[in-house]
Amino acid sequence: MAQLLDDNDIDDALAALPGWRREGNKLVRDVPVEDDSRDNLERAIMTVADELDHHPVISEGDGELRLEVWTHSDGGITAKDVELAGRIDQALTGPVQD
Repeated sequence: MAQLLDDNDIDDALAALPGWRREGNKLVRDVPVEDDSRDNLERAIMTVADELDHHPVISEGDGELRLEVWTHSDGGITAKDVELAGRIDQALTGPVQD
């Protein structure tokens, strides 16, 4: 079992994850997306998730994807969730340019 983060740790993590927020025991982000790029975006997110062997719940809304991240087996937010959220952000913004 992973250790759940306390409120201070979660607040610190969210300060470094723009666009993410806490909803109960989950990290949540709503990402605007055009219909023609939805599949590519979901594929990029799932590639990152597969690499970490930790997967978000993705819900489709009108013009957006809702991403929910939490460690199901532990019932809350762990360091693994923070890492996944950060990696998802990297996938959303594309590769870093030198």
